[in-house]
Amino acid sequence: MMKHSISGVVLAGGNSKRLGRSKAQLPLGEKRMIEWIVSAMSCLFNEVIVVTHQPQLFSVLENVTFVQDAINTPSRNSLVGLYTGLMEAGHDTIFVVPCDMPLLNRKLIEHMIGLLDGEDVRVPIMGPHYQPLHAFYRKSCLPYIRKSIESGHYKVSHFYDEVLVRTVDEKTIHRFDPQLSSFMNVNSEEDYQKLLMMWEKHKNRWYVQWSGCDQLNRRREQKYDKHRSVGITK
Repeated sequence: MMKHSISGVVLAGGNSKRLGRSKAQLPLGEKRMIEWIVSAMSCLFNEVIVVTHQPQLFSVLENVTFVQDAINTPSRNSLVGLYTGLMEAGHDTIFVVPCDMPLLNRKLIEHMIGLLDGEDVRVPIMGPHYQPLHAFYRKSCLPYIRKSIESGHYKVSHFYDEVLVRTVDEKTIHRFDPQLSSFMNVNSEEDYQKLLMMWEKHKNRWYVQWSGCDQLNRRREQKYDKHRSVGITK
């Protein structure tokens, strides 16, 4: 499978006040959480952007673009991060996730990609609740996001009424991700301990989903570079 012309955006600019330490840097197996997320994003998308005000903390990450919040607000928030990632993206469409949601499900994301059909937002919904930080956004959303920010409304879904939103229903989500691990994030030490237990239980599934994809893309890129070099030589 080749990478999609979509920008993957990871939001890593939060203060982590409740946890008291950087979520992105939390150990998960042999890597940190943000490393697993970037690795997964790199399998599917040919651009990965990390929105952070401290890029020096993520020197271990390779082949990513670091950007800082484009708008100053009294407190850092996900809506500004979304706006920044969307504005800086090299593609018209982005897929956004926070840095504390590492158990991404490849088949669910690929299914969502297959559903894209010109809408401004494609977002999962469970019960009455959107999952706006596991969603696709187009640049057409930018003026409406900016309007929300400038009016002091920082809830990510605040601008949804002004754009074309299509959802992924709960039944479909469960079909691809029965345990909803894609949406498991860390807001407290208790959440982190639950995530560690989930990782130990399902890490082999993660490797199967993502590692093979990453290796396949790498081989294809090397093959393409080799053929391109031969063509230049001739």
